[in-house]
Amino acid sequence: MLNSALEIVAASMCAGFAQHVALHPLDTLKVRLQYARDTPKFGLGAQLRTVAGRPPPRPMPTSIAGYDAGRAARSTKHWNVPLVQDVVGAARMLRSTRASSLYAGLAPSLVAVVPTALVYMPTYEAASAGLRGASCPGPLVAPLSGVLTGVVCASVRVPCSVVKTRVQAGLSPSATAAVRQIVRGGGLAALYMGFGATVALDVAVAVVQFSVLDAGRRYSSLSHAALGSLAACLATAATEPIDVVRTRIMAQLRASEGKEAKGADFNYRSLADGLAKAARTEGPGALYRGLLPRLVLKSLGGAIWHGSPRPTFFRRAVTEIATGTRPT
Repeated sequence: MLNSALEIVAASMCAGFAQHVALHPLDTLKVRLQYARDTPKFGLGAQLRTVAGRPPPRPMPTSIAGYDAGRAARSTKHWNVPLVQDVVGAARMLRSTRASSLYAGLAPSLVAVVPTALVYMPTYEAASAGLRGASCPGPLVAPLSGVLTGVVCASVRVPCSVVKTRVQAGLSPSATAAVRQIVRGGGLAALYMGFGATVALDVAVAVVQFSVLDAGRRYSSLSHAALGSLAACLATAATEPIDVVRTRIMAQLRASEGKEAKGADFNYRSLADGLAKAARTEGPGALYRGLLPRLVLKSLGGAIWHGSPRPTFFRRAVTEIATGTRPT
């Protein structure tokens, strides 16, 4: 069983590496769309040019304080329509940047595959087996297991996500430069910027996704791949505002990083504070920026993961370990 488990984990890592290499440009588009801040004077077009590595036609403002948020929303209406804003923004970005820049941040993204593959499904299945063994009510097993899975996954991948996000947003030229900038500005603890938002995101995604999967297996005749894709899409749509704020918290610059540092200070003190400020200053549509590329990423990932034999194997392995018997 141990050899088989190692083989499955190794296969999961290989699949994760291939998936991240193939789909990383979509992830970069998502991060840049989420990071670009709407301003009434310049709009997202100029913001996206800056994120993509090209200077705007005029100096960018560092804050939207003093501008009327209502007038800003009226002047950039298409930026407040979910999905439409992603199509327009991605088109503008692709016209003003090199294709190779879409692979910025790939290295830390690949590094994060290893701990995620080691803990994701084993944590969920172990939690599920433990809760069932403790006579937990059936409808609560999937959500509670999802909570634990979200917390564990956030604990191992936040540092890589912080570094990746900063490189993708154009704040650092490389992963090593990003680490130096982050540590110099806030110490090692700064590598866990956005940890609370990541925990909230992972917990919410896990609860929605595994609850849909559990209900689907009970009442639906959909294939595992179709069910996994549907669950991932629903979880993505429900948690997009959290992901937008999480991206901005990870990428926002601190006062200790110096005025010469490149980037924006959103001044988000927490997830709740970020959600309120983004909605108030840019409109509710800003909280759904980057939804389209994220939907494509997660739906494909959900179909591949849940359509493969890996989840079934982990379920059988945990059952065997917990009961001391081999399932038939």
